[in-house]
Amino acid sequence: MSESDRSHCNQTIDKFIYFGNLYPHEPQFQSGLFYGLALTPRFERDIAHDARKNMPFADGSVKGFQSQDVFEHIPYQKIPAIMDDIFRCLQKGGIFRLSLPDYNSPLLRRRSVYDADGNILCDLAMGGMVSATLNDGVQVGFAGEEGDSHIWFPTFNTVLPLILTSEIRKCDTIQIHHAWIDKDKWICKPFAQGVMPVSRVPPHDMRADGKPISIVIDFIK
Repeated sequence: MSESDRSHCNQTIDKFIYFGNLYPHEPQFQSGLFYGLALTPRFERDIAHDARKNMPFADGSVKGFQSQDVFEHIPYQKIPAIMDDIFRCLQKGGIFRLSLPDYNSPLLRRRSVYDADGNILCDLAMGGMVSATLNDGVQVGFAGEEGDSHIWFPTFNTVLPLILTSEIRKCDTIQIHHAWIDKDKWICKPFAQGVMPVSRVPPHDMRADGKPISIVIDFIK
């Protein structure tokens, strides 16, 4: 990101913000409408930022935010404060699009390990590891660098409290596009993807035969 672009970080910016590195192959990069917020900037429109800290934008200054498969890498208890800051920064009428892997989806459940009470311990496809000993029981670990693994496992029932305890609940409109409400019922509605496309939804991703594999929610301030 250029120094002239950085000078706008505490002012109104005529861009959308994407949580994570903004890879050149991403539609959000190719559209020219987004900056990325990344712990380690790698590309020309990445802004260095730790998502667990307040963003460097003025109140009501950002057109919109998109978080796509990011928050499950951040400790659960940190998420409401991040949503508070998104609400602070959003312009009136601005949109925050949240998408998360849905661990009520049969596709994700099949690759996960559970404890005796049916709670997910880890996702083996996303860096989770389990081991056991005769004396100490099951031990859970995570492979790769910090931030690579899923450290909590979103479902409708775990995401809802995050919304209700955050300022984001004050948005004028909250639209749930995709979600498994429980293990038998799901929502899968078409939604506009011109500006903020979501990759892990049908028809882009048909691994679940057209059923949801992501929770997708829009918040309009």
